[in-house]
Amino acid sequence: MQDVEAVVEELADRDDAGLVVAACWYDVSNDRPHYLMSQFDVQNFLWLTLPQLLREPPADMNPMPHWQAIVEEAAWFFERLDQPRYATICRSERTKEILASAADALRSFELYAEATHESGIMPPPGLRISWVDDPGPREQSLYDAITRALERAIAAGDLDPTDDVGRLETAMTVLDQPPDGHTETMLELTLAERMTRLRSAIGSQTVRELLVRVQPDVAKPLPTDPEVLFAGCHRLFSLLHTRDGSGPLLEVAQHLGLLDEDHRRTDLGDEALTHPTLLFETIINGFTYPDDPVEAHAALPLLAMLLLADTVDVDMLLDRIGIVFHETGWTDTPAPEDTEMLLAVSRLLEDMRVVGLITNDGERLTDFGRLVALWGIRVRAMEGAPT
Repeated sequence: MQDVEAVVEELADRDDAGLVVAACWYDVSNDRPHYLMSQFDVQNFLWLTLPQLLREPPADMNPMPHWQAIVEEAAWFFERLDQPRYATICRSERTKEILASAADALRSFELYAEATHESGIMPPPGLRISWVDDPGPREQSLYDAITRALERAIAAGDLDPTDDVGRLETAMTVLDQPPDGHTETMLELTLAERMTRLRSAIGSQTVRELLVRVQPDVAKPLPTDPEVLFAGCHRLFSLLHTRDGSGPLLEVAQHLGLLDEDHRRTDLGDEALTHPTLLFETIINGFTYPDDPVEAHAALPLLAMLLLADTVDVDMLLDRIGIVFHETGWTDTPAPEDTEMLLAVSRLLEDMRVVGLITNDGERLTDFGRLVALWGIRVRAMEGAPT
């Protein structure tokens, strides 16, 4: 294979169209020497970046060369690097269709989204990671590793780009791999980076300190054995099966979206009945992202404090969450005098007891409750939820 940087220099000297492609390589490589673009990079350049450049040329490249010339220079570049598959993408009918529509921003973006989905190389949503626009280096590495793994499997004929289950399995194998020079997996490294990001986005020193203290436990591998999940979800599972239970449990099931107001199973309830893992995820979501905004604001510090405490000290919880609400501008005083906040925390604790996350006497987290709390904080970090 040709030396990448030498070919880039040759490309930039050929003509203005070559200079556009070379500038793309420099932008994507981000000072990484001898960087080889992935299919994701190629698609994004051809189908997203280039249409934007054609609509709004940079000051030093106005007028822009015709898109056909740029595509041919890109194809030449990849052929020189012995990457004929990328050259084929450059000359594909899909690329022509998108670039011919470049003047229509909405239409070209719709075509870009369709083509990218069809390629099958994007990380599947089942990973439960919300990819942010300004990722840290660990997240960038993880995203790149996943797209390259999917690309390799599809190019080798081992994976159908429409096989969502297979795509998820392929992506999951990447999470468990340690990158060169590390003993931690890519997921563990990304989680640590995301926990730092979560702390920096929170306007409460109290919550930041809590997250530092729980991070070692959150970072440990968390079991999701089906038998453990079934045992922990037993109360709600039985309720979904019979649709007969106590008033408080029925109410929680409605809050979680498992039952409707007439106590009939929703579509989510039907699915959760046959998939214990989905029921577990529904419980995590319910106590991590409550619909009520006051409960939602209290949820993260509450989960962290419950993990750190041997017993459920309601007065202590209310005092600390009162401080959190004051630090984040929700209340004028750190004293727990806000009736709405007091009620919200009380509702969360009672719902946790009803579902089985807290013991019936309200004294401590159950083992299942601890697992839900750990996963809840991990989900908040990895999904980049608003704080």
